[in-house]
Amino acid sequence: MLLLLFEIGDGRYALDTNQVLEIVPLVKFKKIPATPDYVAGLMNYRGTGTPVIDLNQLVDSVSFEDVLSTRIIIVNYPVAGRGDRPLALIANNVTETASVQMTKPPPAGVIMDKSLYEDEIIPDTNNIIQWFDPQKTLSDKDITMLFEADA
Repeated sequence: MLLLLFEIGDGRYALDTNQVLEIVPLVKFKKIPATPDYVAGLMNYRGTGTPVIDLNQLVDSVSFEDVLSTRIIIVNYPVAGRGDRPLALIANNVTETASVQMTKPPPAGVIMDKSLYEDEIIPDTNNIIQWFDPQKTLSDKDITMLFEADA
């Protein structure tokens, strides 16, 4: 399995690349009135209005850093009654992938950093990497609110 590694606040996260449609640089997006702070806005992704979620705001109540390594991760998100829809996630330090022998998420949802670097130089860190599942991040109510405009 190939994992995309990124940061939200002070934590490191891993996302299965099979869920990723594309990784794009930060682009202009339009703010959506009357939405929670973590909804950064709406962007045009290949002709589709796509909600943009600021993961830093969602997790730590602090906006994302506008630096070179900050990216928008476009994922397929299943929306009830409408199939898969693109959802944009802003994350920091989206610069690395790791190939692992896992076939599914670890039971506890965490991966020890050293286990990603077999037969390579291990980075000077003992951090835990949290498994990231977009479908467990937002409630059904939030998803309905985000995608009701394109119904």
